[in-house]
Amino acid sequence: MPESRDISTFSKTDKEEIYFVENTNSYLPTNNYYIDTFLSYRILNHVIFWIITILITSYQGSLFGGTFTDNLLNMLILLPVQILVAYLLVYWQIPRWAFLKKWIPFIISVIVAAYLAAVLARVITIYIAEPLIGIDDIKVPIWEIMADPINLLKVYVVILYIPAFILFLIKMTKERFMNAQRLTVLRKEKQTAELNFLKAQMNPHFLFNTLNNIYALAKNKSEQTPEMIMKLAEILDYTIYECNGDKVDINQEWGLIENYVDLEALRYNKELDLSLEKEIDDENTQIAPLILITIVENAFKFGLANSRQVPKINIKLKVKDKQLDFEVTNSRSVNKTQSKKNSKKGIGVTNIERQLSLQYPEKHTLKSIESEEQFKVNLSITL
Repeated sequence: MPESRDISTFSKTDKEEIYFVENTNSYLPTNNYYIDTFLSYRILNHVIFWIITILITSYQGSLFGGTFTDNLLNMLILLPVQILVAYLLVYWQIPRWAFLKKWIPFIISVIVAAYLAAVLARVITIYIAEPLIGIDDIKVPIWEIMADPINLLKVYVVILYIPAFILFLIKMTKERFMNAQRLTVLRKEKQTAELNFLKAQMNPHFLFNTLNNIYALAKNKSEQTPEMIMKLAEILDYTIYECNGDKVDINQEWGLIENYVDLEALRYNKELDLSLEKEIDDENTQIAPLILITIVENAFKFGLANSRQVPKINIKLKVKDKQLDFEVTNSRSVNKTQSKKNSKKGIGVTNIERQLSLQYPEKHTLKSIESEEQFKVNLSITL
């Protein structure tokens, strides 16, 4: 039975590009479903290969002598010997000796097999094929046929081994293609597993920080506690149910940022200089989920911690022509030692760098600019 794989984590587009190839026991992505499905039927492929080989060889033979029908009959009679030689070479001699660089047994086995096959082909031609097509020459004894290796080499070895070498080239090409496809799937599965791990790691981290905020207000019996719980519920609804796919609408991600910012604003009341700017030319633009929020979360976590002045957070999002520019600026802590220590902490930064490398390889830039007064993060993504 083929090994089953869970492809539920792939996007709709990925699922449409994946089908099962029974002879390889693996899911292979493809850009041409029908061609690759056809190639997956090995027996049919081999039958078609030999039919084409016989027809082409018969046609070429008719150009040098005899009718197409006579040559076709002769090739059909020799077909079992050709098949024997081809599969012996491709599936036994080359894998068993040539691929392992055992050249001496490989060369000896090929020479012996070629000689015996040529003798058999010559006997079949003289005693079976030629009488069927009306040629009644003197029957050469088998021992005389065996004693003339030069003639056998010139006449039969080439006819027998050309299809074998063509079959070998086709097999190697197909295996390289399959290996490349298989590697693509393995990379996609690895990427999906890593992304799932990163999201699972990020969500508890995000939830932990928010619950700490709610706990602080609840302990002080703040009237804002119910509102914060509602905002948290909206955030959880988004992170658990709405962002499990590969992409989400940019406005959904911005809504998550707004809810998170509202939670933090409620916590700090008026002791926070906060500004949000959004400019999106196409609301249907999509982005990988939970990337932007990590930058915002770090700005609040490290920018507001141990601050003795009114902290400042500026968040700007611009999306134009599928180019996203995201800038988050936060004031730095007065306590420089603590500020420097905080800049090295947090799994959020590691997560976002890893997610960007997986989701947008070579399509993003992430820069941070530090000064004594502020810390700025600039993210650009080609969506």
